[in-house]
Amino acid sequence: MKRILSMGLALILLIGCLAGCSSDASQGGTDAAQTNQEGSSTGSAPKSGNIDVSQFEDDDIGVCLVINTNLGDKSICDLSYAGLQQIETDYGVRIRCIELGGDATKQIPTFIDLAEDPDWDIIIAGTPNLRESLLEVAADYPDQKFILYDSAVANADEGITAEDYPNVYSMEHAQNEGSYVAGAAAALLTTSGDEKTNDEHIIGFVGGGQNTAIEDFLVGYIEGAKAVDPDIKVLISYIGSFNDSAKGKELAMAQIDQGADVVFAVAGGAGLGVLDGCAEKGVYSIGVDGDQYEILKDDDPETAAAICTSMEKKCDQTVYSCVSAALEGTLEYGSYDMQGLADGVVGISDNENYRAIFTEEQISALEDIEARVASGEVSVFTAIGADDASIQAIKDSVQ
Repeated sequence: MKRILSMGLALILLIGCLAGCSSDASQGGTDAAQTNQEGSSTGSAPKSGNIDVSQFEDDDIGVCLVINTNLGDKSICDLSYAGLQQIETDYGVRIRCIELGGDATKQIPTFIDLAEDPDWDIIIAGTPNLRESLLEVAADYPDQKFILYDSAVANADEGITAEDYPNVYSMEHAQNEGSYVAGAAAALLTTSGDEKTNDEHIIGFVGGGQNTAIEDFLVGYIEGAKAVDPDIKVLISYIGSFNDSAKGKELAMAQIDQGADVVFAVAGGAGLGVLDGCAEKGVYSIGVDGDQYEILKDDDPETAAAICTSMEKKCDQTVYSCVSAALEGTLEYGSYDMQGLADGVVGISDNENYRAIFTEEQISALEDIEARVASGEVSVFTAIGADDASIQAIKDSVQ
């Protein structure tokens, strides 16, 4: 299809959506990263039911997902791949997932190899960790179509707008909104007198790294906690990795030793160590991205039992909706979207464990908070587009 498009036959339903020709998936790819087409599925993307892609001039379409770390994180990577697997089921396209293993040196070579390979019409990647490399390659391959989710093309400090990259669609999640509700939940627990809590009113936050998305989780979490208890203290740690679960556990246990009795893990696969540490220490944890109680309850019931809720960022739905729009010719490349509570892509998990831990009164209060944020009645500070001083001021307010 890349050759067809370059010959001027772009006035078809794929215009603005697909570039790149497709062949057998086993022939494509890159030596720069580990690949996987089986993966782990932890989410449930929308199902539209075996859509006939023969409407397209070339129905041999390839979509490749690049993830920064690895599948098996029971978090954002698994969710993202679950969305792509549903695309394969519903649209009949070829898919592939490339795992970079957290190695930044593989990013640009991988994107270049994919952009030069006629097998891959759409390249999709997420999180701020892949943004810079994706944009560098997108600028050099203007006929290749890219989807960047959970990160924005535009950056005022760099003088970049979404329109500067007409072959890239980008979107971000308002994780600050969902994290506001998670912070309120943590504050309700730590001040409740629950048997797993203490009298110190201290909660924790362990992030995988210090990027805009992670900071957005954090500031929302802090603001939600302060809305319940203005004097609450929040311990903040960064692992420096999204796959070092041992370090995640170490930092979580250190926070617990300092009095934290609810710890929010926002660290991908490394966050599994945080959840494990909380269970071992007999305090509550808050999971992230997927409903981590439901994900873990069969294989690791002890860890799952300590997860009072999770702040879901439903990247299975995100990947599915972005790619399906691209395949159907409705995705606007060179544009940007923000989606949050009102769109149903973020929010806390409501499951049997949540219902067992929180009282009916607490659940009602959290539902009210969620509704007021979703409606815009409550405006939550966001780290997206904020200066470092403003973000630091919010952190300092809970020290």
